[in-house]
Amino acid sequence: MANALLNNQPRLTTREGLPARREAAPARQDAHRKKRETLLIAALVLVTCACFANTLANGFVYDDDQQILQNPYVKSWKFIPQIFTTTVWSFVGQAGATNYYRPLMTLTYLGLWSVFGDAPSGFHIFNLAMQLAVVVMVFFVGRRLLGDEWMAGIAALLFAVHPVHTEVVDWIASVPDLETTFFSLLLLWLIADFEMADGVAGALGALALLGALFAKEPSLLVAPLAIGFGYLAAAKAAAGAGAWGAAVVPFRRRVARWLPVLAMGAAYVAWRIALFGKLAPVLQHAQISWPQAVYSAFALVLQYARLLVWPTRLSAFHVFHVSHAMREPRVLGGVAVVAGFVAMALVAWRRCVPEITFCVLWMALTLLPVLNPRWMAANVLTERYLYLPSVGFCWLVGWFGVQAWRRLGSLAGAGTTLRAAYAVVASGIFVASVFAVMQRNRVWHDDLSLYTQTLVTDPDAAIIRNNLAGTYFSLGNLEGAEKEWLGALAGKPDNVITMNALGVLYTREKKYEEAQKYLLMAMHTRPEWADGHYDYAIVLERVGKDAESKAEFQRAIALAPFNPAARLWYAKVLLADREYAEAEAHFRRSNELQPSDEALRGLADVYLQTGQNEKAVATLREYLSHSPYDSEAHLQLAKLLDARGDYPGATVEFRAVLVTDPRNMEAIAALKKSH
Repeated sequence: MANALLNNQPRLTTREGLPARREAAPARQDAHRKKRETLLIAALVLVTCACFANTLANGFVYDDDQQILQNPYVKSWKFIPQIFTTTVWSFVGQAGATNYYRPLMTLTYLGLWSVFGDAPSGFHIFNLAMQLAVVVMVFFVGRRLLGDEWMAGIAALLFAVHPVHTEVVDWIASVPDLETTFFSLLLLWLIADFEMADGVAGALGALALLGALFAKEPSLLVAPLAIGFGYLAAAKAAAGAGAWGAAVVPFRRRVARWLPVLAMGAAYVAWRIALFGKLAPVLQHAQISWPQAVYSAFALVLQYARLLVWPTRLSAFHVFHVSHAMREPRVLGGVAVVAGFVAMALVAWRRCVPEITFCVLWMALTLLPVLNPRWMAANVLTERYLYLPSVGFCWLVGWFGVQAWRRLGSLAGAGTTLRAAYAVVASGIFVASVFAVMQRNRVWHDDLSLYTQTLVTDPDAAIIRNNLAGTYFSLGNLEGAEKEWLGALAGKPDNVITMNALGVLYTREKKYEEAQKYLLMAMHTRPEWADGHYDYAIVLERVGKDAESKAEFQRAIALAPFNPAARLWYAKVLLADREYAEAEAHFRRSNELQPSDEALRGLADVYLQTGQNEKAVATLREYLSHSPYDSEAHLQLAKLLDARGDYPGATVEFRAVLVTDPRNMEAIAALKKSH
């Protein structure tokens, strides 16, 4: 009893500071943890920005031109109904049939266009911001999964600097991969946040899943993964930081979180089927048999595994080759990779390390939808398809990397030396990755550099060769364009885009017979494609077949009612034939779909020729606000203003004529007369 009193006495009287210090210890530990966490996040942000800062000087490349610059949906909020009820390529008309339903992507472009217009830097800023958000989420969700902030930190750092992610961050058109990964990780975070009310967590989780699904279809398989993640998080909360044990979170609480998420997934499937008739309405590669698809899937697994572990020979277009038998080395290699990961998952589960099993399942389920080549687009093997699955890979590396470091530290004698060697190797990989990312970013700077470099790694990529020819054509190198287009057509004889491009090239060179040959080939191969029809209509108009030309223009507009170019060309033909009412309607509709000076100029000509002077004045002023150096338009406006008695306004316009046409006698005479 005396000893007990003596032992208790200091806490009660003489050492009053001791209990305070003991009570303060958890608070100090929490403060240190938060400080360390802040420093880790700051480091991740700095590293990510350092890797991708040079992307802000890049332009629009590859599909960006059509998906953004030529897409009327991203130019006006009035197309919101079309964005949410049609596929991502529906704006091109009947030829835009696809399995891709991604309203969030188009909505993102619409918002960015509203703020930045056609400045690519704004779009690249958004991609970088999304990459930062994903990196941070990889850390926070990884810490909850792995129960260790160092493991999560290593995983997030690897995700930030992995060269295979450059395509997603560098290419504006890859924003769906950024968004679906962010919302998928947010879903996991919400499902596992048991301090949040179950109803709130379930509702927010359902919205996060909807965001992921509206960004990209494969995220549908994230829903069951989220359920597994919630169970793991509950179990870790019960067992402590690292061990696996029974969950104390009641099952009914977990169900309350999962049900809204599963209901949202089911609602999405029903909505998609209601819109398109089935989940995947278009079979992209019907010529591939199901056995070939299975063999090819294993071959793709091997190639994706190589890109994750050894990200060299990166390419914007990896040429896909169908596998025909199980005995092919790449198929057997894929089988070995799958077997290895299955074995890893089973061993981890038996040894009570389910987080490893979860990482393997994450990689498998998120990669599975892109392993069926029958459903995929022309570029079956694509680096951006690894962005979401690689989250699981990075968590695995974080777990094994920290475990290896700790094991080396426990070794007597050689442990310090081995740790030093380990640190040197890891640092070397980190530095090499950063430089590889920065160098790869420059490849995506513009079309010419991207296509040229892609053909170095994949010279058989006929589609890229076609795109390179288009770049040459836009630069005025018609000889180079013809050479590349002919080479592209030899590599892919059924490519209607190449056929049509050759038709346009020969039209420019006034080789109308050759132009008609290739345009008719394109129309025969893909009759629902509008571009072939209106480009053929242009040739017919040039050779004097006006009636046939108009018929082709009408077919093109019927096939692609949202195509501004087809309407613009048709309006010009109608104006030449003095069919003013129809010409005005098509000029106006073309300008609504994609505002252009050419459409405004055409409208002004309609009003001038029909005596609608007030409309002509308003339209010319709008046109000249964009094209101030058109002396003819200034002269037309000056004469209209002079005729209605607005002499000061006419004087301004006559003077504007002389800026670019100083010898214009009509303007000089008018100014002398006014004095």
